[in-house]
Amino acid sequence: MQTENFRTLHQLKPGNTAQIREIQTTPKMAEKLAAMGIVRGQFVTRQKGSSPVVISVSGTEVAIGRETAKKILVTSKKNTFLLAGNPNVGKSLIFSRLTGIGIISSNFPGTTVGLNYGQTQFDGESYDIIDIPGLYRLEEEWLIEGKKRNLFKELEYDFIVCVSDASHLERNLYFVLEILSLRKPVILLLNKFDEAQRKGIQIDVKALSKMLGIPVIPTVASTGEGLKELAEVAPKVAEREETHSQLAVPESAEEKWHIIGNIIQKVQTVKHKHPSFWEHLQGWATTPATGLPIAFLVLIASFFLVRFVGESIIDFVDPLYENYYVPFLENLFGPWKDNMLGMLLLGDGGEHYFGLLTDGLKLALVEVMSYVLAFYALLGFLGDLGYLPRLAVLLDGILHKIGLHGYGSLPIMLGFGCKVPAVMGIRVLETRRERIIALALILVLAPCISQTAMIISILSPHGLKYMLIVFGALFINGILAGTVLNKMMKGETPELFMEIPSWQIPQLKPLARKLWIRMKEYLCDALPLILAGILFVDLMQLSGVTDFITKISRLPVEKLLGLPGETTPLLILGFLRKDVSIALLEPFNLPPQSLVVACVFMAMYLPCVATFFVMLRESGWKDTFRVVALTLTLAFISAGVLRMILM
Repeated sequence: MQTENFRTLHQLKPGNTAQIREIQTTPKMAEKLAAMGIVRGQFVTRQKGSSPVVISVSGTEVAIGRETAKKILVTSKKNTFLLAGNPNVGKSLIFSRLTGIGIISSNFPGTTVGLNYGQTQFDGESYDIIDIPGLYRLEEEWLIEGKKRNLFKELEYDFIVCVSDASHLERNLYFVLEILSLRKPVILLLNKFDEAQRKGIQIDVKALSKMLGIPVIPTVASTGEGLKELAEVAPKVAEREETHSQLAVPESAEEKWHIIGNIIQKVQTVKHKHPSFWEHLQGWATTPATGLPIAFLVLIASFFLVRFVGESIIDFVDPLYENYYVPFLENLFGPWKDNMLGMLLLGDGGEHYFGLLTDGLKLALVEVMSYVLAFYALLGFLGDLGYLPRLAVLLDGILHKIGLHGYGSLPIMLGFGCKVPAVMGIRVLETRRERIIALALILVLAPCISQTAMIISILSPHGLKYMLIVFGALFINGILAGTVLNKMMKGETPELFMEIPSWQIPQLKPLARKLWIRMKEYLCDALPLILAGILFVDLMQLSGVTDFITKISRLPVEKLLGLPGETTPLLILGFLRKDVSIALLEPFNLPPQSLVVACVFMAMYLPCVATFFVMLRESGWKDTFRVVALTLTLAFISAGVLRMILM
């Protein structure tokens, strides 16, 4: 549906886009406006503010006086369409190509968790796009911004662009029929058309369009093929108030599948092709006998790859930090170095204070972010490849026993490298119950890469036995934490229900776009929390709270853990830097049995400051403190049991 609203530029609401129809100012003012690109036919977007009127035009912002804005007539065409489709059909990538807005598209469930809004232009006209989460049925409700919503009933739109996977046309047509039952104008995009052809699938696009009564366009989202045809068809479809489809869509699922069978028989032919090695490998990856060894190899390779990339980045950046950045700050803040402000900003090398601009930024931007970058790059590759759903299927049976389904394998896997992206990864889980169990497993099951390196370093002189005891104890505690929470928390673990997409070769440009968006999310979400946590720890030290905690903790450390009282400050340091606190055990010359107890306790008792504050953001303070209380209890019990056994 297309309607025109004539108004002045002053009357245009902030955020709305309109086209200039007439400029009723003096010739001299018209010339000034033209020099800024404000001419008849140009599209402008109103920004916030009433006086002067600020507009965005040709990529720049221009301020115009209210009286002049009242003399510029504009018209806006209300063209809004939904971008809809099943999960894993490439819909988000099409949205990104149409709008230039980077959003994450992935073959792992839970990636698109909200609505995405954007704008594009077809034939010189502005169109608003609403990209909705992947759906299988019209009646599905999505939890968006804390509320369950049926998108097709609540959203206002003029037509629908439905995206289907051409290589799985039969299954996708069920949702297309449901879309047609809405009696709205519809355009069908047959995405992944190249993949269908590689599989020997031939689709008669004209015959399919005729049978459905709607425009059908073959597309390849990864290259942009077919989007030019969409730009030509969309303005014609936007003018219709109802779809011209004469196809009667029945209500029952059985009748819909009967119609789909007839359509497929007439429009699709499949040439016999012998399965390739690539296709055989897809089958092997989901069969337990072969899939579990493949998963083990993938996880081991991923662990070492992320460690190699992360450490390589640190080795490159750390000398720049130490040799150039730190001396620059010391020269800049030299006069204030020894006062309170200097301690908060620069610290004292970690002996008592961790400065915001020194250790704080190093922790967040050098050490943590290096592993976050490596993990997200690997995660994007495995997601686009289509391997992650197969991993979820393989691990579903195991994880179900501790209250999770296969989706939980993703954040847990992240936790082996760095717990910050792991905690952010619990968003893929559906229920609060699952997210709490996953948090406990992330904190307890295994230390992060930097802690792992320090544990190996400090115990390797004493033999492999003691290292195995540490990691074995952490593994047992992880299973125990999940089991306890699974028994204590009411509710059932949802059954795994997901589509397993075909494997496809990841492309560099979408991978880079995805990585950039996730790193931007880390910088915006996690970085401020890490710096806030470091400031909090420094203020505790400055106010004497740290010394007080050290005094009251000395007795439990000596009596329960069997460690020297002098190691108590290391436990507090562990809240900020667990790897450093473990490394600082070495000067105490503890026997290997005491080192085992200390390593297990310090790996479990509290999350690091970066993880803690990200947990607060993701799960709220109640759930965060519940999980921390559980891990702290398990840490004391485990350390006490190990002390009795070993010492």
